[in-house]
Amino acid sequence: MILNSELPLDAAQLNASLLALDTQVNEPVQMKLLAWVMGLPSGIDPAIAARVVMQQQVIQPEEKISVPLMKLIEAVAQYPRERLVLLAAGRRRTSLNCRASLN
Repeated sequence: MILNSELPLDAAQLNASLLALDTQVNEPVQMKLLAWVMGLPSGIDPAIAARVVMQQQVIQPEEKISVPLMKLIEAVAQYPRERLVLLAAGRRRTSLNCRASLN
């Protein structure tokens, strides 16, 4: 796995790919976000990429992403891999505890 500090994140490119997806009129905003996340290079944490896009939106205000898509980007930025791992581990324990209590 590549360390976050070694990732080649091009803010303008990440922003441009979101802007291109945002122009698709008949596509739900959630699908636009999913396409963007799925298109990220392997090893790049979507939360970190989302934070880079958020910074790019401040630096280049003339290239604004729609408000609904930006809200989803902000949500993604709050869930780095480390936090998702903790959430998943907690869910597994809860699920196992519930199954044990049903027996």
